[in-house]
Amino acid sequence: MIDFSGYTYAEILQQMLDRVDNSLDKREGSLIYTALAPVAWYLEGFALNLAQMQAASYVGTATGTDLDYYVANRGLTRVHATPAVRQGLFNAVIPSGSVFKTVNGADSVLFTSGDLVSSSGGVWVYEMTCQTAGEIGNSYTGQIIPVTAIPNLTSASIGGIITMGTDEETDEALRARFFASLGSAPYGGNISEYRQAILAVPGVGGVQIYPANTYQGGGTVLCSIIDDDYSPATPALVATVQEAICPPDNGQNTPSQNGYGIAPIGAAVTITAATQLTVNISATVTFASGIVDGATTYHDDIVHAIEEYFSDVAKTWDNAIQNNRISYSVIIYAARVVYAILTVPEVVNVSSLMINGQSGDLALTETSALQQIPVLGTVTIND
Repeated sequence: MIDFSGYTYAEILQQMLDRVDNSLDKREGSLIYTALAPVAWYLEGFALNLAQMQAASYVGTATGTDLDYYVANRGLTRVHATPAVRQGLFNAVIPSGSVFKTVNGADSVLFTSGDLVSSSGGVWVYEMTCQTAGEIGNSYTGQIIPVTAIPNLTSASIGGIITMGTDEETDEALRARFFASLGSAPYGGNISEYRQAILAVPGVGGVQIYPANTYQGGGTVLCSIIDDDYSPATPALVATVQEAICPPDNGQNTPSQNGYGIAPIGAAVTITAATQLTVNISATVTFASGIVDGATTYHDDIVHAIEEYFSDVAKTWDNAIQNNRISYSVIIYAARVVYAILTVPEVVNVSSLMINGQSGDLALTETSALQQIPVLGTVTIND
């Protein structure tokens, strides 16, 4: 790569002035200086454009649209943002397409009513799609108000999540998918092809793949997924991936082997969600001299530090171990939990660490029968 860092206005101008005979006046304000300065300014801008063009030519440094163009050579596309679909609870029938607004001030968003989910005891539950794509539609819960009046409506609120909204895939995530695709060519229903297809579905953050020899024999594949928050996938996301990869025959509940989706003919691919395992932590923590009631004062800091470690573990949930048969290993290491706690500056020592009531590491179950993803539960600090 060419180093353009030296092509600055000052450097270019000086080099041009150095080419002028010293017998001529080339001081600032002279005719020669005045003539060369605009050229140096222009050439600096030209060098900056060349540097940007060079960066856009390599996947490691390309960003935005340039990165999109580059990864397209591997058949990859950026996962676009998708809107959240929530449950809307009302005390009256709501016309389809009705617009409601949340009541959280500057962060308010609009939801549009869709299909009726259920009705019971004077409560009608509708699908409500956020008009703003992304994670912004996931967090709000509570009262909403109609943009236009609806007869007999006196109660309206947003409830649970049906389908989580997702933000647009970042450059870092897309670049990581590109490099992962170089490991093996996606072809003919191999693991690489399943991974590439499933991770391209908006909302999917990871996938474990169990082929026939570890699942239910010839012609079967199990794919377990988590969402992009590294939590168990919602039923709606599981259904979306199932429909894309291996939809069932009409009127059937089992995946079809007829090749209607991405899966090849003869493969029955089951999509499932990981199971959340709550992990409780307790430890005796020694704080720096002079700190009173550190267990209470710094409890939230310790929890945050452990959560960051758990997040790192969750990000490797779908890293496969390739031996004679593919397998997965997810372990909460006691030493890493201790290290996480010690990153809090006021902590000087950690002892008597217990993970789910046991000392030592905690190995999660990762088999075709059960795939666990850790989530931090209670954190008890003794000082």
